Amino acid sequence: MVHLIAKQLQGLATAQEAEELQRWLKSDAACQQEYDDMVLIWQKSGPLLANPQFNADIAWLKLDDKIAHANPKTKLPFHTIISFLFSSTQRTAAVVLVLVLIAGGGYWWYQKAQWQTFTAAAKNETFTLPDQSVVLVRKGSSIKYRKTFNKKERQVQLSGEAFFQVQPNENQPFLVATPNAEVKVLGTSFLVNSTESTDEVVVVTGKVNVTAKKESNNQITITKGQRAVLDHARFFHSPVTDSNFIAWKTGMLNFNNTALPKVLQDIAHYYGIQIELAPALHAIAHTFHVTVQFNNQPLAQALEEIALITGLQVKKEKDKVTFYRN
Repeated sequence: MVHLIAKQLQGLATAQEAEELQRWLKSDAACQQEYDDMVLIWQKSGPLLANPQFNADIAWLKLDDKIAHANPKTKLPFHTIISFLFSSTQRTAAVVLVLVLIAGGGYWWYQKAQWQTFTAAAKNETFTLPDQSVVLVRKGSSIKYRKTFNKKERQVQLSGEAFFQVQPNENQPFLVATPNAEVKVLGTSFLVNSTESTDEVVVVTGKVNVTAKKESNNQITITKGQRAVLDHARFFHSPVTDSNFIAWKTGMLNFNNTALPKVLQDIAHYYGIQIELAPALHAIAHTFHVTVQFNNQPLAQALEEIALITGLQVKKEKDKVTFYRN
């Protein structure tokens, strides 16, 4: 299509080619947008490609003379070689190719320049997208988004974890792309946590569709109060029984007769550390139940309370914590 557009802009397209181009333009609004962008690039690059006014024959002779003095070996004049290599038809094709490359390169640059990146480097940060949707980005995570969303969809790219409050628009779906999946909504609030191998989506309001990138037929729809985890191309679906999934946003961790493995998992996620159970505790860990609430408490204090409730010992080494029994 790029080659066909180049011929159309040069006025060299046949009636059949022009008709094919029109069918392509009408097939999708995005196609028309791409064409308009390339026309703009073509118009802007025209002055740069204008042929200079000079005597080409004299220029070739001067160049031949310089080459002859620099290397006395008998050879065909340089312009003769060029003329041989590029017939008038070939020269036309070469010009078209150059123009296509310039237009394509300009279009690629234009598309790339449309994307912006927002990173929460030092703390959790909130920002507003061009459609007025609000995103809370967890510390260490980042969002890529377009300066202006196109008419077909609103797409962002997530690395890490974020909480979205999306402005409703049935005619312009909101898409969150991660390395593993694509999350599609019309207007709702939900959390996405993306890691190297897994994606977790929790819906607070509305409805969300999650599709695995590797298999487009592998998808699941979840609604308010539901959670889906994509792990190695497999979906796991369950109801949400507490609000700890968003503790990094609220600062609150609540446990009500909760089994120890789940408690340690939530604490590890909230404080961003690794927590392990000593091998001797693996078989009986589910028999320990915890009821406690933490409100923005320091890690050391939270670990001490869990140790007191369970009667276990705790050992902290760098970023890893281990619970064990004497």
